[in-house]
Amino acid sequence: MLQPTIHPWNQELWQHLTLEPERSNHALLMHGGAGLGKRALSIALSHFVTTDGYDQSAKLFEAGSHPDIHVVMPESEQALLSEASDSGLKLFSDYSKRYLESHAGKPRQSITIDQIRKLCSALSTHPHIAKNRIIAIFSVESMNRNAANALLKSLEEPPSNTLFLLVSDDVAVLPKTIRSRCSLVNFSPPDKSSAKVWLEQQKLIPNEQLDTYLSVSNNHPLLAIKLYKGDYLEKLKAVLTDVNHMWMRRVGIVEIAKKWFDLEPRLSLDIVQKLAIDLYRFKLSSSPLDLFFPVQRSWVKSSADKIDTDRLVDLLDEIIRSKQLLGTTVDALLVLETLAKRVFELPKN
Repeated sequence: MLQPTIHPWNQELWQHLTLEPERSNHALLMHGGAGLGKRALSIALSHFVTTDGYDQSAKLFEAGSHPDIHVVMPESEQALLSEASDSGLKLFSDYSKRYLESHAGKPRQSITIDQIRKLCSALSTHPHIAKNRIIAIFSVESMNRNAANALLKSLEEPPSNTLFLLVSDDVAVLPKTIRSRCSLVNFSPPDKSSAKVWLEQQKLIPNEQLDTYLSVSNNHPLLAIKLYKGDYLEKLKAVLTDVNHMWMRRVGIVEIAKKWFDLEPRLSLDIVQKLAIDLYRFKLSSSPLDLFFPVQRSWVKSSADKIDTDRLVDLLDEIIRSKQLLGTTVDALLVLETLAKRVFELPKN
């Protein structure tokens, strides 16, 4: 029997959401950083809404054949969740196959307009079994403009007895038109001590590395586990070495962009963003309390003294644009070249 996961730091949110008396014709936008359990809670809420305590509905839900569960996510995320250890995530990965189309090439990183059109066409009927139908969209911020416009029509005139659960790791890049038509559900990380206790109980990260991974994940426990499994520290060291070599003029922009592309564009962008934020923290304070890279404190501090503040602000703006562009058809290598150029230009003349 499926036991939906509700992480301890989300218990208060869960109580609030399950006590709401009416959910029909409504949309919830679950947002917050990656690794806070938004997807797990959306699955738990989907189970709560559609099963209503009936055995038949619960059995269909767990079999991945409940007719009132509709799930959309990027193809790349579906492939990743299909290997998840969490049974709920794997189940929703299976549900999402209904809206995927086979094609040649790498898995798509974004939600396409074809997925949204197919979803919207399925909403012309009433719920089949449950009182309320669930529309769960993971990584909703990855929709291209056409897909977002297509979804907007359904949010503006929602079908009866339908609950939209939109999940976003980066709500800032989601169109305001989508955000404005949803009730925002903000997920916040637990305090560091609580996160550390929970991670210790999971026994997935060596205790001596817990503080480091909590720092690089900004106290997002599930992200800390993901980064540890992905050998994040080695990749972090590689990107920071690249940055240092650029500042010492030992290597060129194009070469670095290619290295970051091979490493993985979004991962490289994430590391550069965290570095830029740490540098800015040292611009604001000689001894900031929180850093993504505390083990690199002395290097980041000395580097902050050597870079131009206005250029650093420009880099932070460029990072936001880069994150948006990586979800489009724009060549990722060109995006990384522009990013690397901004990093290259940071030192004062």
